[in-house]
Amino acid sequence: MTDINELKAQFENNPNNPDIMFDYAIALCDIGENEDALKLLKFLNDNYPDNSQILFNIGIILEKLKYFDEALFAYEKANKLEEDNVDIMYNLAKSYMKKNEFDKAEALFLKIIEIDKDDENSYFHLGEIYSKKNLHDNAVKYFKKALEINESDIIATFCLAYEYNQTGNIEESVRLYNKVIDMNPEYSWAYFNLASIYLDKGDDESAIKYLEKTIKANQTDVQAVKLLTKLLCKHNKYVQAEKLLKQAMQAMPMEADILYLLAKIYHTLKSDINYLKYLKLTEKKAVSFTGNIELLREEIQEAENK
Repeated sequence: MTDINELKAQFENNPNNPDIMFDYAIALCDIGENEDALKLLKFLNDNYPDNSQILFNIGIILEKLKYFDEALFAYEKANKLEEDNVDIMYNLAKSYMKKNEFDKAEALFLKIIEIDKDDENSYFHLGEIYSKKNLHDNAVKYFKKALEINESDIIATFCLAYEYNQTGNIEESVRLYNKVIDMNPEYSWAYFNLASIYLDKGDDESAIKYLEKTIKANQTDVQAVKLLTKLLCKHNKYVQAEKLLKQAMQAMPMEADILYLLAKIYHTLKSDINYLKYLKLTEKKAVSFTGNIELLREEIQEAENK
């Protein structure tokens, strides 16, 4: 690999050589000098508008700079010039996914796997697309294909577990979520989704167990905290719920919903002072409150008038 300083010297000595300019632009991109790289590639594109690789790399840099519409346009032009280039098709398909143009992305990924039957990423993205289209049987098919190529892909395993749940194959979904946990015991979403499965089955005890594991793996999972709080209160475990919420306050000090749940627990426990205290604390952090702020203020007034 040619050193960046050597490429820079070559470019300074041969500023009109397009091959050296291209190599130098790519090297600049590799070290994060995206703006300078883009200038050189745009200059080359002005002079060689039918060069797909120049357009392709312009698209890559524009993506890095978060100019997604411009990147998409560059990929589309590159694809028209070189329709069977897998790399160009892949980046174009990913760009279509960002724009929620799933039909266009689907067509490109299907074309890629015709050319390269071992392209795991394309199978994975097809699974994603079919999931978004609620075509869950198709999603299962393509996530399974991805895992046939790379069985250690934890994200594909997680996604396949989710799709099995959507198709009603709960047993296989549970098996795969547990496989995800075996692969990474800190994968909190797997615990949360298992909790959701058990909750749907009416198994509150197992749901509580997996929600506790969710929060142990990710103390800032506010949805898990809310759900676990409601389950604990359902079973009259208010002291345990209070402890949970106070721990959650330490991890998520700006979450007003946590404060509001504490207020409701104190209301149930007839601790009027704490009830009012946490209602007011909720109001102070109203920016993160997901409930109705006007109703909250009415509730505060009623508590004050008691």
